[in-house]
Order: sequence, then C-alpha cells, then structure tokens
Amino acid sequence: METTSTAISAKEKELSKKIINIMTVVIGFLPFVSLLMAKWRIDNDTYWIIKTGEYICNNGIPTKDFLTMHKTMDLVVQQWAADVIFYKLYSLMGFIGPMLLVLVMYGVFLALMKKLCLQISNKPIMASIATFVAGVSMTQFFVTRPQIFTYSIILIELLCLERFVKDGKYRHLAVLPVLSVLEVNLHASMWTMLFIILLPYFVNALPLKIKGRSIACCKLLPLIVTAIVMGVAGLITPYGIKGLSFLFTTSIGNKVNDSIMELHPLTFKLSLDAMSDYVVLAIVLCTYLFYKKGKTTIRYILLTVGTCAMMFTYIKLIPYFVICAIPTLLAYIDNVDFVGTFKRLVAEDKKKNEGKKQSKLLIPITVTLIAVFSLFIVGLVGQSIYSEASNFIKNDGGGKSIVALDEAIDAMQSDIDSNNVDELILFNGFNAGAYLEFKGYTTYIDPRADSFVEEANHEFDYLTEYSKVAKGEKNYKKVFDKYGFNYALICRGSEKPLYVNLKNDKDYELIFKNKNYAVFKKTA
Repeated sequence: METTSTAISAKEKELSKKIINIMTVVIGFLPFVSLLMAKWRIDNDTYWIIKTGEYICNNGIPTKDFLTMHKTMDLVVQQWAADVIFYKLYSLMGFIGPMLLVLVMYGVFLALMKKLCLQISNKPIMASIATFVAGVSMTQFFVTRPQIFTYSIILIELLCLERFVKDGKYRHLAVLPVLSVLEVNLHASMWTMLFIILLPYFVNALPLKIKGRSIACCKLLPLIVTAIVMGVAGLITPYGIKGLSFLFTTSIGNKVNDSIMELHPLTFKLSLDAMSDYVVLAIVLCTYLFYKKGKTTIRYILLTVGTCAMMFTYIKLIPYFVICAIPTLLAYIDNVDFVGTFKRLVAEDKKKNEGKKQSKLLIPITVTLIAVFSLFIVGLVGQSIYSEASNFIKNDGGGKSIVALDEAIDAMQSDIDSNNVDELILFNGFNAGAYLEFKGYTTYIDPRADSFVEEANHEFDYLTEYSKVAKGEKNYKKVFDKYGFNYALICRGSEKPLYVNLKNDKDYELIFKNKNYAVFKKTA
C-alpha cells in the first residue's frame, strides 16, 4: 500500500513538472508578444530630428539655430548622437529605418526587463508575466524618438546596482559612468534620471538602524564616488557644461510644459493607452494593500513611491514607474509559492479523478488549450501589426494629419510658383514646423519648445510670442509686420483664434483649406 502511494505521489510530481515546464516555455515567449503591439508611426519630432542629424553629419555640431528664421539664437542639441543615428537609418532605408530601430530597442527593453525581474526574484514564469505587463504598458512610449535609448539605459543601471547590492563587487558600478556619457549624448534631457534612480540606493546604504536592525544593503562610499564620476562623465559632450546647464534653464516656470502634452500632469482618460497605465498602478496598489505577508526593502519602496509621484507630475515619466515598480513588486510577493500551489491543485485533481479518462487527458488538453490560446493571440496581434505596417509603408510613415499637411504645403507651393514669389517668409504653427523643416522650408517655430524660450536661446521668448498670437491674446498684426510674413500656414484646431482673425482680415487671402489646415497669403 505504501509503495502504491509513493508511486502515485511520484506520478503527481511528474505530471505537475511536465505542465509547469510547458507553461514556462510558452509563457517565456509571452513578453515578446507585446513587441507585436508596437505603434507603427513616425512621431512628429522625428522630422526635425532627422534634419538635425543631417546637418550634424554635413556641418558638425551646431551652436546657432539652422532650421528656423531665428539664425542668431543659441542652440543646444540635447540628443545630437540620437539625431545622427536616426538620420543615418533614414538615409539608408527611408522611414522604415527609424521604425526598425524602435522595434529593436523595444526588444532590448523587454529582454533587460525580464533580466531585472529574474535578478530581483528568480521565478521565470512570474518574470515573464511581469515583463509582458510592462511591455504592454510601454507601447505608447516606444516611438521614433531618443527616449527609446533611455529606457534601456535605466534598466542597465538598475541591473548593475542590484548586482552590486548582492555581491558588493565594484566592477558593477564601473558601468554607470559609461551610461552617463551615453545618456548625456543620446537624450540629455533625461540625464538627471540616472541620479534619481541612485537616490533610493543611497538611502538604503546609510549606516542606520531601525528597531535594532541595520538597513544598510551595501557600502555607501562606492555609491557616492560613482555618482561623482557620473557627474563628471556628464561633461563629455560637445556642449560641455553648457549642455547640462541647459537642462535647468529651460525648466523655469511652465513656458515649455504648457506647450508639450507629455509634460502635462497625468489625468484620467477613457483611452486604451491611458487605461493600461492605470491597470499597472492598480495592480501595484492592490498587491501592497491586500497582501500583508510580503517583504520588501527601503530602496524598493522609495523606487516605487518616488516614480509613482513623478508619474502624476508628468506623463512622460510614466515609463519610469513601470520600469521601477513592476520588478520591485516581484520582490514583495517573492514568498508566494505559486508553483507549489499549482502542484497541490494538480495532485488534488489527479486523486479525485484517478482512473478516469479526463485524468489521462490532462496534459494533452492543457497543451492544446495553451497552444490554441497562444496562436489566437499571436494571430490577432499579427493581423493588426500587418495592417499597421502596410499602412506605414504605403503612407511613408505618415498618418492622416501628415496627408492633410502635405495638401496644404502643396497648395502653398503651387501659389508661390504661379506668382513667382521671390522670397517665402512663412508663419507656421508649433506642430507643423517639424514637417515643414523636413520638406526644406525655413520656419518660424517648431516642436523644439525648450529651444524657443529666452532662458535657453539668450535672444527672445519666441514660444510665448507664438502662443499668444495663436490664442488671440496678442495683436497678430504686430507680430506679422515684425517678421514680414507673406504666407501663413495655420492649424485650424490648435490655432483657431488666429485662423478666424486672418479670415476676417482684408489684407490676407485664404488660398487653401481642408479639415486640418488653412493657408493664407498677404495681399497688401
């Protein structure tokens, strides 16, 4: 009797092991399903990024503006290295080049995220599920812009810090100054994020005791030295100290923040992208609130709380909450024995159905269900990405708004050619500027908001001037006379007050309009 019981127990364990192995393999590919959800589109900023990369390759690092009519204003290209990369890829493959770069960096992000999850909690199935959740949450942020490099740089920093905490070897910290150099040249506007990530580790390394127990997770001095070296390494950029000071001068007040959607606070919206962020927040909050047996450390608490507060401050900081909160959540639930619970359920089911047909079919049914479900999800997502990719290639990376803008530009150029206009002095809006520059036009303003405030360009606050004219808060005629604009390309949505003013101005003639844009020319 005892031998039979032992044999049954062995069979139960073997059955559980087979099912878990199947689940581990299948779920191991789950994170990369989120890669298929990437948005196939060219971000509006990509147009001026490519033109900047082209200029750098042909003329070197600029210190004065070269895209707009404001040729004397000072310029700092915060992401010059990324601009060159985007330009080179575009020159080789067209817009498919930058898009492929996004997909590659998305894949790198998923691989690094899974590695970090395994570093914090060595549970492959949970690490794969957590990485999938993170990947889905990041789809709206993986676009053709330099931030795609920053996400992986932050993950590498966290991996290095966690390894240093575990074994205390200094070689892990030696990578961080290299990351500082990469970040300050690829995406300098987020360079300070490297130090924000370090702060929780500083606190957790302090030689303090709470309830008689030391909180120190590692030595503090190596972290301080590393931070200093990282700061010095941040000067290794063509702009030197000017490149770093630029970060702080442009953050004064709300001039820049008001102009850029991603610098607005996070608000509740009934959209798929917005809801995915709240789902992650809900998962994190519910786990900490309702599961009372978990254990964590000070650095994980600070990483989660700190990035959560940052997320509500600016939309662009949501990815850093995803990057920090999801892996650290795994540490909190690390003592939950999911595999053991699953094995017990399988054993109970086998004993209940011992000798029955459904017990023998459990593994084949499980494999079939997992395979069918996986194929269904992959097929559904695959169909969606095929449709997006086809439209991307068909429209050369542009969407409906670019098609509408092209119509307006073509109408304007046709009028210029037919009337033999010697010099085009164009007023354009904030959002249209990048594409106009890409098409070879000299603009009044473009989406590089931080370059158009006086604190940065040391010349004039063009951003505020534009904003007041577009909203009807300033006499547009004074501004138009100041620059001598003879054409104006107006966005009928964001610049509606100006559109109405020009439409009722006898000195300007409406020569074209569609649903999105209108073109005026000066007649007197």
